[in-house]
Amino acid sequence: MATAWPTHTLTEQQVRLLGHIATESTIRTIAADPELPWDNTEINPAIQNLIAVTNTRTAAQLAAWGTAHRIITATAEPCTALTTPICLPPRLYRVLVGWVGGRTALELTVDFDVTATTLRGYGRDLRAWLGVRTQVQASIAAVLAGLVYLSDIDPTWPAEPLRRTVPRGQAA
Repeated sequence: MATAWPTHTLTEQQVRLLGHIATESTIRTIAADPELPWDNTEINPAIQNLIAVTNTRTAAQLAAWGTAHRIITATAEPCTALTTPICLPPRLYRVLVGWVGGRTALELTVDFDVTATTLRGYGRDLRAWLGVRTQVQASIAAVLAGLVYLSDIDPTWPAEPLRRTVPRGQAA
């Protein structure tokens, strides 16, 4: 039986904005995009609207959501997670699942009963394991590499990883 994969109803402008978020563009870069109608003061409300429309909570979860929908198909830079099999330590895996699930740093410190400093250390270690520099890129890499389930992003989705569209070892 075929799995029902997530679909979206975003406008072309929302898809373009999501691409900017995935590459972590600055407000100035987004405002300079001739395909987008917003000036500097309208970008943050547009991002908040996109988060609301997608029922996500953070930029990292939004990036994972976009990757699950195959709107985002690659990390901004090459990363280890897409070329090398990775088996994360349990605590780092839980942080990753938290990121793709929209958990904030404050929520994760409570979940783990650790200080913000300790959580930052976990995040630094996790990014090193994945070969990325940011939470957003970690979320994209995790989905593309099949390290997390779609249900980690949205509980209504299947408890399956995203099917890879390219063989391991090749760029996405």
